[in-house]
Amino acid sequence: NKLLIFWGKGANFYMKKQIYNVISVILAVAFVLSAFSIIGIAENDFEENEMRLTYIDNYSGSIKKGLVSTTVKAQIVGASSVTKVKIKMELQKLSSGNYSTVETWEKTFYSDTGSMEESKVTNPLSTYRLKATVTAYSGSNSESQTFYEY
Repeated sequence: NKLLIFWGKGANFYMKKQIYNVISVILAVAFVLSAFSIIGIAENDFEENEMRLTYIDNYSGSIKKGLVSTTVKAQIVGASSVTKVKIKMELQKLSSGNYSTVETWEKTFYSDTGSMEESKVTNPLSTYRLKATVTAYSGSNSESQTFYEY
């Protein structure tokens, strides 16, 4: 009877300790795996951007809607080997669920950077977006990126 009582108490303590050990191991493994997966995601994103952006260092754009007009802006910064950049901006209007271009501006800069800003009289009740395509040229090579600003 005493042996049975000891076994019952000891088994309870032993089982709790084993459960805590198992949970600790599971949490440690989960932490390590999540850290590796975060590092893998970051490395994949970095490598993808590195491969995609050989000649373009940076680009950005903006759209500002006023009561009377809409102003769009785009800029590009090329790598040091870039000798020419081009910006094409399209002001697009939403109609029946689709965007269509209402105005296009395009400019070439014989430099590694370029920036342009344009305005157009627009309907304040309509929805517009900027579609911009920036291109960097290095020798006979070029690289383009198209992006949208809402």
